[in-house]
Amino acid sequence: MLLKTEDELIDFAYDAFLEDAQTQLSPADQILFAMQFEDLGAVDIVDLGSDWPASVAMGVNDDEYCELHIGLVDDKDLLSDIFGRVLVKKKANDKFIHILWKTE
Repeated sequence: MLLKTEDELIDFAYDAFLEDAQTQLSPADQILFAMQFEDLGAVDIVDLGSDWPASVAMGVNDDEYCELHIGLVDDKDLLSDIFGRVLVKKKANDKFIHILWKTE
């Protein structure tokens, strides 16, 4: 099975995030993200959260899925303000994606 590379996973998640950010994030978070992402933004691949099955109503495992966080880093270079948790399939050409958006 051909899998997406880390760069492809990041690009896919970020592009999908940007497509819906204006309708899913609050106006304040949209402004914050737009003004600070260039300097403080990050898209990180993280360990798969155990709460995904409740959100997507199906089994989720490390072999098939990848979780990414999109947000801003703090002064210690840690992702502290997460605007979206993104679940994607690792398989190349699979367009599955689910985003849990930041809520206030």
